[in-house]
This record gives sequence, C-alpha cells and structure tokens, in this order.
Amino acid sequence: MRIAGCLVAVVTLFLAGGGFTLACWRGTRSILLAELLGLGWMVGAGIVSLLLVLGGLAFSGPVLLCGVTALCLLLGLVGARKIQRGLRVEIGYADARPWEKWLGLLLLFPIFYIGYASFRDAMVFDGLINWEAKARHAFLAGGSLPASYFTDATRAAYHPRYPLYLPFSELWIYLWAGDCDQTLVKILFPIFYAAAILLLWSSVVRLTGRVWAATLTSLLPIAVPLMADHGFGLVQGYADFPLAAMYLAGIGALLAWRLKGLEAGWGVAVICAALLPWIKQDGILLLASLLAVAALVHGSSQWRRFVIFALPGIAIALFWRLAMHWVHAAGEPGFQPVTAGTLAQNLPRFGTIVRFMGDRLSTPRIWSLLWYWVPVALISLGWRQRRLALWLSVAVFLPLVLDIPAYLFTALDLQFHLNTSFDRLALQISLVTVLCLGLALARPPSAEPPHSAQPAEGT
Repeated sequence: MRIAGCLVAVVTLFLAGGGFTLACWRGTRSILLAELLGLGWMVGAGIVSLLLVLGGLAFSGPVLLCGVTALCLLLGLVGARKIQRGLRVEIGYADARPWEKWLGLLLLFPIFYIGYASFRDAMVFDGLINWEAKARHAFLAGGSLPASYFTDATRAAYHPRYPLYLPFSELWIYLWAGDCDQTLVKILFPIFYAAAILLLWSSVVRLTGRVWAATLTSLLPIAVPLMADHGFGLVQGYADFPLAAMYLAGIGALLAWRLKGLEAGWGVAVICAALLPWIKQDGILLLASLLAVAALVHGSSQWRRFVIFALPGIAIALFWRLAMHWVHAAGEPGFQPVTAGTLAQNLPRFGTIVRFMGDRLSTPRIWSLLWYWVPVALISLGWRQRRLALWLSVAVFLPLVLDIPAYLFTALDLQFHLNTSFDRLALQISLVTVLCLGLALARPPSAEPPHSAQPAEGT
C-alpha cells in the first residue's frame, strides 16, 4: 500500500503542475512534451506545497489530503480541457534525423544513475535536519507544522524559517504512503533530476532547433561531480538542485520569448520567478537575478508588464516573511547587523571571499572543467549574438555577486561559512551555465528572427 500511495502522490503532483502549466500556456505555438513533463513536476511541487500550507491552516488529516487531491485533479482536468480545445503537445523530434532520436535514449542513463545513487545514499545534514525533518514533523502533526515548531528556540540552528517547497513535497508522499518512510520519499530526487534534464533539453531545442545539441548538453551534468552525487546535492536531499532547475526554466523561457517569439514563454517565466523564493531563502537572490535578466530582455517598453512579472515572486516572498513574523519564528543566528560601520569593518574580507570563489569554481574534483568552459562559451556566443551573451552573463555571474554580501556580514567564522555553503550556492546556477555551453555548442544563427526587435505580446 505504501508504494501505491507513493505513486498516487507522484501522479497527483504532476497533474496539478501539468494542468496549471497548460492552463497558463498562451499563443498558438505548441508545448513540447519535455517542457510539459519538466514544468509539470517543478510547478506541481510548488502548487501542492502551497496548498498544504494554506489548507493546513484550517484542516488536517484525511480532510486536508482529500481537499488538496481534489484540487490537483481539478487542475489536471483544466489542462486536459486545454488540449481538447486545440493546444498541441509535440515530442520535438519532428525534424530530427533517426540517429538523433536514438541518441536521445542516452538521457535515460543519468536519470537511472541518479535514481540508483539516491536509494544508495542516505539523506545527510541539511537534507535531513532542515528539509526532511519538517516533513516528518508536519506528518506527525496531521499535515501541517504547528506554530510551536517555529518558535522553539532549540530549532533555531536548523533554519525553521526556510520555505516549505521541498519539505511539503516530501510530506505529500508521506501523507499518501501513510507513514514517514525515508526510503520511499527518495523517489522525489530522481524525478527532480529528470525534470531538470527535460527542461535543459527543451530549452536548447527551443533556442537552437538542434536535437543532437540538446541531447549532448543534457548529458553534461552527470559528468560534473557536484551536479551528480558528489555530496551535498540532490542525492543527499538538498533543495539547491531543484532551485537550479527552476532558475533554468525561467531563464530558458525568457530567452525563448524574446528570441523565438514563444508567446507562452513570458508566462512560464513569471511562474518560475514566483516559485524561486518558495524553494529556498536563497531563491530571493535568484529572483533578483531573473528580474534583472527580464528587464534586459524586455526592454523599456510596456513597463507595466514587467511590474506584473515581478509581483508574484515578491508577493510569495513577503507572504512567507510575514507568516514567520506572525508566528514569532525563532531567529536564525548567522549574520551581523547590516550597517555602514559593519561594512567598513568587514570590507577586508572581500578579497578572501573572491579568491575562495575562484579557487572552488576552478577545482576539477568539484566542478570538473565546467567553469573553465563557461567564459569560452560566452565569448563564442558573443561573436554571433552579443545580446544573448550579455543576458546569459548576467544570469550566471550576477547571482555570484549577490552572494558576496552574505559573507561580508556573516557572524560565523568566514572560512567555515564559505566551506559549508558556497558550493551549494554555485550549484543553484549550474544548470544555466550548462545551458551556455549547449548554446555555444549548437552555434545558434547570428541573425535573430524579425519579431525579436519587438517582444512578442503575452502576459
């Protein structure tokens, strides 16, 4: 029964995300099956976790489970109705040669490997005490976290203020399985990885039209130690890789909207921007970076559309911050007051921080040669599409710049803080760096389509 319940949880989660994605799809262009599967899972986890949080304010137990399930099924029906009304779902292989189709089968290898590695390794450190522990506590409390969980000072070191995207996705498995089965819940991790690979594949196909390049690009993450199972990643139960997948989806959708006239791309990017701060607190920095890229991609015309783009993510970030203030959540130790005096005192740390970042990114046992090739890829793209290279450079390097203030004002030992957190922060932008390599490999045409001079209309 546990396995059957787990499968129902997975299906309903996808129905929620897939249905919502289809409902928000705009324009006459078809959606790729890979896009639908990847976005369906990533968005579904966001919808279900938010519904559990909101529903848990009034309901618990079977009532909460049935209510959220009913809404998931309803969203699935809405999506199915959209397909019935003419929205096409394409595989993306229409113009591919036979050998390219066979090449696509190689993508099964990294997905199966991550599945094997997930069940081989135990969840550790933050993956266990910061994420899974919240799911376990919520399950034992009937499906929601009581206010006492957030106010307990003994849990302050375990980040009770962290958002609940991943914990309540795990909770959804527990509710349907009927038990806190740490082994069973690991089914989430290879699915998150598969969703990331599908989104990477579909982004390259959308932007270049070259299936072989999309497949080779999607195989690259398994060759990068920290993106595979080299500790403190998805296999160990951390939220940074799902955050990277959501950021990739947002960047890819923006570029497809601007360069390829994909009208639905703007709406997809809005959804991704909204969910970034819900996955992890660090997501607010990626939200700021995505907004910066959106501002460059969008241009100065129709500023109201850009404001609408920013509002959902800001609203979710404020909602969670106000909720934590309302329940008087325990403060998290770790940062000094942000004042001019503190900045002047800690400014000598800047050189140490930048050197450490450079040393870690250039370490092959962590990143292989990924960060050696990223500048080469951006320069290569710059020869043909300067604006595309600029947008991707902002998407890759602005998050790293925004990470620096956290280390300048840390109250922890600086070296300890860098050693325990920076690799995971870099992991959050790793899929976008791989996208840069894929676009450089495919060598997209230097001439943009005529409609790129004016952004496609869409909400």
